[in-house]
Amino acid sequence: MSNKHDTVVLGGGLAGLSALWHLQQSGHTDSHLFEKESRVGGLTRSEQLNGFTFDYTGHLLHFKNETVKQLVSRLLDGNLHSVTRNSWIFSKGVYTRYPFQTNLYGLPPEIIKECILGFVQARGQHASTSNAGQEPLAFAAWIDSTLGPGIARHFMTPYNEKLWTVPLDELTCEWMGRFVPSTSLEQILDGALTDQSSNAGYNATFSYPLRGGIESLPQAFAASLNNIHTGCELEHLDLANRLLHFKNGQRAYFHQLITTMPLPVLLRAVSTVPQTVREAARRLRFTSVCNVNLGVDRNISDKHWIYFPEPEYCFYRVGFSHNFSPNQAPAGCSAIYAEVGYSGWKPLNRSGLVERIKADLMNAGILKPGDRVLAELCLDIPCAYVIYDRYHRQCSDLVRTFLRENGIFTIGRYGAWEYSGMEDAIWQGRQVAEEIMS
Repeated sequence: MSNKHDTVVLGGGLAGLSALWHLQQSGHTDSHLFEKESRVGGLTRSEQLNGFTFDYTGHLLHFKNETVKQLVSRLLDGNLHSVTRNSWIFSKGVYTRYPFQTNLYGLPPEIIKECILGFVQARGQHASTSNAGQEPLAFAAWIDSTLGPGIARHFMTPYNEKLWTVPLDELTCEWMGRFVPSTSLEQILDGALTDQSSNAGYNATFSYPLRGGIESLPQAFAASLNNIHTGCELEHLDLANRLLHFKNGQRAYFHQLITTMPLPVLLRAVSTVPQTVREAARRLRFTSVCNVNLGVDRNISDKHWIYFPEPEYCFYRVGFSHNFSPNQAPAGCSAIYAEVGYSGWKPLNRSGLVERIKADLMNAGILKPGDRVLAELCLDIPCAYVIYDRYHRQCSDLVRTFLRENGIFTIGRYGAWEYSGMEDAIWQGRQVAEEIMS
């Protein structure tokens, strides 16, 4: 096999697989994909253990793009079903529905009062204050000025600090988009007076494979693809000669390169990078996630996931993937995952972490003393969420522009350096293939 290729894709997650699939479907046969792991899928892989299927944290499909929906449905060929979200928040010793701000019912009366009064005051101040010509609000200031100090104190601030691992005044609002539901006083009052399941937000429903976990989707892409090379971790990218060196000794020349690798990781492998670009790559920040999975010998909950804003719990979210699909766990059992955020700004103490998670699950009433853990698996995601600080846009644009000027397309959550989902990754793969083919 020749090691000179017209188009090379780096990374076998959904963005890379989609790019290769759309290229080859269009007759672009001289397109090759290189993946560092032993199988494709990236963070949409699933691991099997003692009859349980564990994903690399919760990966759910939220279709807004009809083209992507039809493609995924065709690829999975009946192995896909739609689920109505059942998500909750645990705080003050009680469960309330998600989103917090429109589901205050069940909280102590003094907290409900604080949240509603704070929202009214914030809206009144916001209406009388002009932000014209000022710097864009930091996320912390947006929470206070839009939702009020009560909602900020009891959920939005502590939860998001656990997720992002940095003070919220370091974040911009650029990432929010569909991920933070909007609200009104009427909605807040309705959700404070009655228990309602309005299912607000972008993920009110989701789709998930019935069998095989989320990895069934990348495997469905790969089933019809040629020229996939696994076990190929990039060591060096020679821009001058358009040559990739892999740690296993393989080499590949390319005419055009599509990469889904995290930008800071990619730039460390690239030769002859201008100092300004290299410095921009160093400023790109991210938070990581340790995902602890447990298989338990009883059906614990009918919920899909629960948010934990309070600091006494080390995890920010706990999910129950046996409720995504009954095939995630043996009959009568539960597949649980707990997510713990960490970063250089909030290091993770791994010593005794699993036991700490079990103890916190016990304190929350999720696990009981008589439960038997039948499977236990820690899955680390060293780059999980891109941090949108005030340098994010300028630095990521500088790095991506430099790469694009050198014939390198950057796509996917980590290539585009953005907060996005699986549907976005698949769509970007299609878009870059169309650009190359045109």
